[in-house]
Amino acid sequence: MIKRTLATTLLALLLSSSVWAANSDRAALADQKAESISNADAFVAEIDQSLQLAREGVYGEIKAADMERLQQSRDKIATLLDGHAKATELHPDQRIELYNAQELIISIIRNDDKNRKVCERVKQAGSRVTKRECLTVAEREQRARAARDAAARMQRVDCIPGVGNPCGR
Repeated sequence: MIKRTLATTLLALLLSSSVWAANSDRAALADQKAESISNADAFVAEIDQSLQLAREGVYGEIKAADMERLQQSRDKIATLLDGHAKATELHPDQRIELYNAQELIISIIRNDDKNRKVCERVKQAGSRVTKRECLTVAEREQRARAARDAAARMQRVDCIPGVGNPCGR
């Protein structure tokens, strides 16, 4: 039982360190995307053009609910960039929102929601400092599934039949 708990803890530490390394790369990618938006008005116009092509069916059939999500993401991007010439002028939290909205548009148009990256600021245990964590939807689902499975394994009682053991009956 102790070996299993130790192995589970070690595995969790290894996975979290590899995710942290990947997150720093993705955080840099999100900042690079923000830096690539040198003209906010032209960027919003480009999104409008992409939405029009989506309505015309150029990207294939897109469900009405997804079209609504596209429009909401477009509106969020326009609101965030309103009054700014470049995306780098935004606060880091706003850049994360911009990045998430942009990734949502890309994933809907490509019909590839599981590979959509979502960034959020998370608090470190024992610290007030937040860090940016960027994971794909599939990675988030896998992390939640692994946590559920680990909790279920830890709650499961190992039954060893023998004298004085109630599960041996």
